[in-house]
Parts: sequence; C-alpha cells; structure tokens
Amino acid sequence: MKAENSSEWQLKTPAALTNFVPPTLVVFKDSENTLPKRNWTVPFLELKAQVALAIKADGSRVYYNKNVEMQRSVASLTKLMTATVVSENYNLDEIVKIPLSAVRREGAMGDLKLGESITVRSLLNIMLIDSSNDAAFALAEKRTDFVSLMNKKAKELGLANTHFTNPDGLDEPGNYSSALDIEKIFSYLINKYPEAFEALKTKNMVVYSLDGKVEHRLQNTNELLGKMDEVMAGKTGYTDEAGGSLILLTENNIITVVLGSPDRFSESEKLINWLRAAYIW
Repeated sequence: MKAENSSEWQLKTPAALTNFVPPTLVVFKDSENTLPKRNWTVPFLELKAQVALAIKADGSRVYYNKNVEMQRSVASLTKLMTATVVSENYNLDEIVKIPLSAVRREGAMGDLKLGESITVRSLLNIMLIDSSNDAAFALAEKRTDFVSLMNKKAKELGLANTHFTNPDGLDEPGNYSSALDIEKIFSYLINKYPEAFEALKTKNMVVYSLDGKVEHRLQNTNELLGKMDEVMAGKTGYTDEAGGSLILLTENNIITVVLGSPDRFSESEKLINWLRAAYIW
C-alpha cells in the first residue's frame, strides 16, 4: 500500500473497517465550528516508524496516518486479541496449571513456574502488564482451538488485514495485523472488558500463585505510563522482525499507534506532543 503522508485523513470507510464496533469512520470537514481544527502553521510530523496512526477512539476521525493498512508483524500487540478471547471465553477465577510448553516459550517475563497453579485473572494481568509470553501461552493452552477463536474474532470485527498463528506475537509467517486493525482490537477490548483495561493502565502489581507461595512482581513495559500525563493506558510490543510497537490511549480519547519504530517511546511521545500543537482543541 502506498504510504499516506497527510496530517488529517479525510476518507471514505475502507473495507478494513466494515462491521467495526465502535462506529465506522465518517467524513469530517474542517470548518470554523469543527474542533479540533488543524493548525496549519505546524508542519507535518515525520516519524521513522514504518507505520503510525492517531485516531479518535470511536473511529470517527483520523488525525495522523502513515501506512495504516499495511500488513506487518505487530509483536506483543497480538496479546490484545489474546486478552479479548480470554475475556469472552474464560471464567477469570478458573485455575490454570502452568505447563512445560508455556515455561519453555521464548521470553522470560512473568517468571511462571512449571506446575504452578494460578488464576486466569492473574495470568491476564501478567500477560498485559509484564507482556509475558509464558502467560499468553499458558492461557491459550487451555483450548486447542484458541488461535482459531482469535481469527474468528478478527473476522467478526471486520479486520481484513489481520491473521494470527500464535497468542503471543512471536515472529511467524501468517501472524500479522495493521495499525487500523490493532486500534480496533484495542478499542473493543478496553470498552468491553474493564479487567483488561485496568491491567493496561496499571504501572505495578503483585500477583500470587493459588497457594500463595509464588510471588510475581509486575512492572508495566509501557515506559510512558506515569511519565506523560496524557497517557492513560497502552500495550507494548517488540521482536526483531516487528521492531518497536506501541499503542496508547491518551487524553481526549485519542489512540496512537506506532509500528516498526526504532524508538517506540520517543516517537509516540513526539506524536502526542505534535497532536497538541498541530490541532486547535
């Protein structure tokens, strides 16, 4: 897809956005009565990220776009769909016994122990706050059709540029999404599932195994949480193939996404600061 390099995207609803909940994109015309209004004295922001997006959380207005429909690896942003499937198909008080396959999964975040018994709720927090691959895999191992459920949900949400092959976002052929699709998953998740939303805006948490013998101290991988007042919640991602990925919910209910960034935190901060200056709120 050709890169889009305009600061405000006035578009018709593309196929990738059909059947989206919340509402699909609509056209907004700049006028003296439409706020926020573009401040054209502020030039367009150039980012090194391969993909970038700033969009109103209800999908009604795009403020910044760059390659937003490009299919690409999104690393641990995949876990947003994993959290959605867990929230819709599991009882959060269910007990999971950590299998060897989860402990052996690449990545050490979460520090789960073989044979440890722990609730689905605790694993959800470990996955979203600490970005634990082990936790994502342990949750998915409860159902043999878990990845199929991820793809079924993607279809229900009208995500034309998304397909999953695993629950944690490790680089594999066929595991991809786009900025617009990831934004829709994120928006759907935080609007429908308060437990997941709470995890995505929590800086630190301690969770325990069922017997209380194993303690997991979690620190959110989102470095902008608590650093920028505008940042309310978010999810990080990184793999060698995907590069740096970050989705954020900011004040004024704007969602920002950067994918394939050499510095996801710095570039997201630049984008948020640019939005403040480039629009009259």
